[in-house]
Amino acid sequence: MIEVAFTYDLVPGIDLKAYSNLARRATAVMMAADGFIEFRAHRNLTGSPQVRRTSVWESLAHWATVAQTQQFQNLTAEFRMFVTNLDVQLWGPSPFVPEPLRKNQERRRPQPE
Repeated sequence: MIEVAFTYDLVPGIDLKAYSNLARRATAVMMAADGFIEFRAHRNLTGSPQVRRTSVWESLAHWATVAQTQQFQNLTAEFRMFVTNLDVQLWGPSPFVPEPLRKNQERRRPQPE
């Protein structure tokens, strides 16, 4: 499983309705793709970058397949009219903590025989 994180600032004075429509279209393309697991969007509470959009994929190959489509590349080009300071990061699982840890999560421990 991998995570793809886009962080950026919004260009001051943009048409927020047009930006929102574009973001919805891009999200729909990802959600319809093979290997897509989940999408999250966050606003930075302390400054820049203002936005982080994270998608989770079964594999890097699944993400790459979507990222290389003409449709996604066109959406990305259009997206750049609305954002600045764009950064894209690809994250894979940690070898030390490959699965999320959650409070009160029952851990599977071997039972004594």
